[in-house]
Amino acid sequence: MSRAYKVTIIQATVKQYRESFYLQLRELLSRHGVELTVIYSAPGRIDASKKDDIDLPSAMTKRVPRIYLLNDRILLQFLPFAEVMRSDLVIIDQATGCLHNYPLLLLSRLGLKKVAFWGHGYNRQGNPATLSERCKRHLINWSSSWFAYTAGTAGYLAAAGVSLHRITSVDNAVDTNGFRSLLESVTDGEISGKRRQFGVTADDCVALYCGSLYGEKRIPYLLHAAKLIWEMEPRFRLLVVGAGPEAEIVRQAGAGSSHVLYGGPLFGRDKAICFRMADLFLNPGLVGLGILDSFCAGLPFVTTAEALHSPEIDYLADGVNGLMVSGDEAVFAGAVVDLLLNPGRMTAMRRAAEQTATRYTIENMVAKMGKGILDSLGVAIVPDSGVNGPPSP
Repeated sequence: MSRAYKVTIIQATVKQYRESFYLQLRELLSRHGVELTVIYSAPGRIDASKKDDIDLPSAMTKRVPRIYLLNDRILLQFLPFAEVMRSDLVIIDQATGCLHNYPLLLLSRLGLKKVAFWGHGYNRQGNPATLSERCKRHLINWSSSWFAYTAGTAGYLAAAGVSLHRITSVDNAVDTNGFRSLLESVTDGEISGKRRQFGVTADDCVALYCGSLYGEKRIPYLLHAAKLIWEMEPRFRLLVVGAGPEAEIVRQAGAGSSHVLYGGPLFGRDKAICFRMADLFLNPGLVGLGILDSFCAGLPFVTTAEALHSPEIDYLADGVNGLMVSGDEAVFAGAVVDLLLNPGRMTAMRRAAEQTATRYTIENMVAKMGKGILDSLGVAIVPDSGVNGPPSP
């Protein structure tokens, strides 16, 4: 009988959008005799304000104490070191502020422990000259293997000297199939009820922003652009769903205008109803996994070229499933109005958005991550175990 393997993933916190991924990955690995444990902590002050952290089942997790320093930029987690050392593979976030990374990477460098990075490769929102980014480049080859968020991240790693056989591109995703099923279950009555709640008529054009509200999201830019769009197209309404440090800015804008609607943080069915009542998705700031929610709902995604995006911006095809606008709020507003007044173009983009969402799924991500883990451990893949993912559409 082959021996059991242990894999430990260490994260600062667990986000709501990661729940399905961890549960499915645990199931896949268990079919191959691999036990998965996720170690995480309570969020810091800034993360807690986003109200999107959850706890996973205790059977697969260990929640540990932590200390945040320097306005949440430095994290010290009190890890069960003996348990971590018993793991055959330890997967860590590529974050220079996580102090536990450094002893683990040293062990990896010395060949004493298999440690894998999981991350962006580099911080697209960061300054390459900062100590943090220089540190990332220096440590990029210290891990045994790499789980890259996207193909673009994998390309960056290869160009930086990481061997291709050590890189697994996981196509970072949310549970698009689950969200699609939820969207399809929403009734016309629920949509009408939500419209009445926000005072939106059947003739209004609704743009949705759904996500965290903080500086990199360019919320003041979004609100200014919304005002300009409304002035050109009086039927326009902007519905903002989310929480964060800049929520009060949105709340005040909503109190002083008829075209800005603030729904607060919404999840599950309430979130799905908002996506169903929208015509397109606006996010002039940092783009992350929220782009896939937009595509699931068939909403063209509009952002800006000047924003500092996360790797998932790779999923946007300008002019196909959305728009990448270069310029100030007036240029952004003009592009949105042009799109709203062109029903044929809107329809084509909606179809392309839905098609894109079918390519980036949790099932696909779990299969790729699982295969990378099993390859790293030297574990043979069980036929028909789902490790190779669903067939391509």
